[in-house]
Amino acid sequence: MLKSELVARNPLRILDQTRDGGLVPGGLGLVAARAGTGKTAFLIQVALDNLFRDTPVLHVSIGDTVSHVKAWYEELFRDLAEGYDLERAREVWAEAERNRMIMTFRVQSFTVQKLEERLTDLVEQNIFAPRTVVVDGLDAESDNLDEVLEELAEFARTRGLKVWAAVRTHRDKGDLRHAVDPLLPKVQLALGLQPGDGGIELHVIQAPGAAEGAPPLSLDPRTFLLKASS
Repeated sequence: MLKSELVARNPLRILDQTRDGGLVPGGLGLVAARAGTGKTAFLIQVALDNLFRDTPVLHVSIGDTVSHVKAWYEELFRDLAEGYDLERAREVWAEAERNRMIMTFRVQSFTVQKLEERLTDLVEQNIFAPRTVVVDGLDAESDNLDEVLEELAEFARTRGLKVWAAVRTHRDKGDLRHAVDPLLPKVQLALGLQPGDGGIELHVIQAPGAAEGAPPLSLDPRTFLLKASS
């Protein structure tokens, strides 16, 4: 399969079938789930989809090392390439890596202001200028989560970026919808991941103009690859 076919057949295209075409530049998307249920895998597949379309991606990891994030990318890309019999996979991967930058923060040191400062330096020095940013490692129990999401939304708007953020929820704080509902005014798209009978189910919680009758999506419990459920 060619890279263009891989993009066209990506299950993420279901999320594009909205009045606004999915997440648009200047928009903030949210994916929420408990620990170990695929948030990082989903974000990386969003990132890879953008990279396959030659869109530069900044991956911001809060709490993980660069080597750990790279390992996630390599494993998911390998499974994708094998599953879709991707032609010239090595060249596609090399091209994707050139368009991706990984930025890490310690949990206690992350702020949107610091992210903006570091990104401004990269852009002004003509080192890297992303069009999509994924932020992994936010926590629903953080005292300043509302503020961080508001600042990320403003960051996306002022820079004209697509920004995705992953938020870890907690079992003792109620169900997924209960945890996400207070965050909905701050985001354009909101998705949730929950274990189900056929794998890890992806629930569309908020998507303006979402198409009716689209097949549900899930993550394969073995590979964490996104798939359209039958």
